[in-house]
Amino acid sequence: MSSNAPGQLLGYSIQFPRALYHLLKCGPGDSVCVEYLGDVATFSAEGKLLTEEDKSSIVGNPITNKSTDLWKTFFNWVNAEISGDINIQKTKFVLYCNKQGRVGIVNKFSSARNKEEIIAAINYAKTKLANIKKDHPIWEYYDFVINKNEKIFIEIVERFELQIGNGSGYDEVRKELLIKIIPEKQIEFLIESISGWLIKKIIEKIVLRKSAIITWKEFNTHFLTQFERVRKYELIDFTLQKSYGQDMIENQIKTSPLYLKQLEKIGSSNDEIFEAVTEYLKADVNREKWIENEIIDADIAKEFEEKLKTFWTNQSKKIKIVNKDLNEEDQGQLLLIDCKSRLITIRDMDPPTTTIAGTYHALANEPVIGWHPNWDKEFIPKKG
Repeated sequence: MSSNAPGQLLGYSIQFPRALYHLLKCGPGDSVCVEYLGDVATFSAEGKLLTEEDKSSIVGNPITNKSTDLWKTFFNWVNAEISGDINIQKTKFVLYCNKQGRVGIVNKFSSARNKEEIIAAINYAKTKLANIKKDHPIWEYYDFVINKNEKIFIEIVERFELQIGNGSGYDEVRKELLIKIIPEKQIEFLIESISGWLIKKIIEKIVLRKSAIITWKEFNTHFLTQFERVRKYELIDFTLQKSYGQDMIENQIKTSPLYLKQLEKIGSSNDEIFEAVTEYLKADVNREKWIENEIIDADIAKEFEEKLKTFWTNQSKKIKIVNKDLNEEDQGQLLLIDCKSRLITIRDMDPPTTTIAGTYHALANEPVIGWHPNWDKEFIPKKG
């Protein structure tokens, strides 16, 4: 494997958080695209363009004074104006870098606020690079930009901004989500959810040979409901993106925890055992995540368990009276079905479908409840 491979992969990958950042900043009628008029570009409803080039490095500064990436970027922008691909008057030029480097030519260009400062910055560049020879890798780009097309370049610098990020490019995304009043504890979950959707959408468009353009409407339609749920501290299902494969389920079955022994006692089928493991694992993950993300606290979780136990107590008594003609296994199966089907809220909200069943399995694992009429005699250890 090439020693440059990780850096090259980062170079391509960083376009995704940058596209997400721009989607979070844009509004109705806008669209964001990848690898079209720049690494990332935003088209506004008013016909304006923001074209961005993304430069990244794992160890050093990728946009030094003599950086090929730096001068090739300026070369491409000048060329785009000459070829008519962009209109400078309606374009903002952004160079994003994931590493803070020593202050140099690019910083002078970015901080220039008027024609006088721009000319001074260009003269500074000419002085710094006065000894560049024609066989240097940046010469053809530098010569084209500074010596042959200075007037166009002045207009570009007038609309140019250097943005410095940190590492992977997701810090800026986190800040935008905070601005949108997303609870800090839930930002990482939301980033994973949005990023997965965005990467999938872009790849699908590329495979179909379409431009990788994501409209604000498309993005907003998909995530508006999720944003609102997060803001309201709704019971997000953190397990939607988590896969519980055959191996994970079989490993749980091999350990034969108490809740599975309880199910075996009432003659549950293999399919029901598999379903129970998934329910148990998902409920456990969600409970942990809800508390971690401050959607609920331990007291609310305990209150929910008490509601489940109360229903179980009442239903088990009812079955012993009303369904005493059934054998013990069938009584247990009926109790299990009734309990799993019971709708019980958490903070007046319906939890994900696996939460009630999974929490019942957790209670059976302690064990503080059971399904077989004589579960307590077999599964509660005798004292003394």
